[in-house]
Amino acid sequence: MEKKIEVKKSEIHGKGIFSAKNLTKGESVFVIKGKERKFLVKSQEDALFGSNWIGVGKNIWIDVAAPAVYLNHSCEPNVGIRGKVVVVALKDIRKGEEILLDYSITERESLWYMKCSCGAKKCRKVIRSIQHLPKEVFHKYMPYVPRFFATLYKRINNEN
Repeated sequence: MEKKIEVKKSEIHGKGIFSAKNLTKGESVFVIKGKERKFLVKSQEDALFGSNWIGVGKNIWIDVAAPAVYLNHSCEPNVGIRGKVVVVALKDIRKGEEILLDYSITERESLWYMKCSCGAKKCRKVIRSIQHLPKEVFHKYMPYVPRFFATLYKRINNEN
């Protein structure tokens, strides 16, 4: 199998994951791996704990290992997630392009936030959990929002 990604210096933040070949919309890019953690958020401080964790369910995260630990955020991402851990291209991605995920699609805690400096034209400046995504942004990411988070979004935002 041809290598699809590589880790290199990122203009956004430290290191990033880059496409090692041209990828097509809907193509699986890589699988997020790491140790599963159960953690109950009780405060703002708790919500900001585990900065490299990716949510996969209620009070369940993955403490990500390389290469996923280098997956940077963008308010205009080029990947989403199928299932719980398969990173999938939201659009065609050129060889050498940084692989970027909107962190909002893997966070449920309403106390969580992150200041954003992604540089995208439509940067939201502050990133919050899934239920705070603008409706048009949420629907643009579908069907590559993990089922748990899509269900939560729809329930909180009164969508069927």
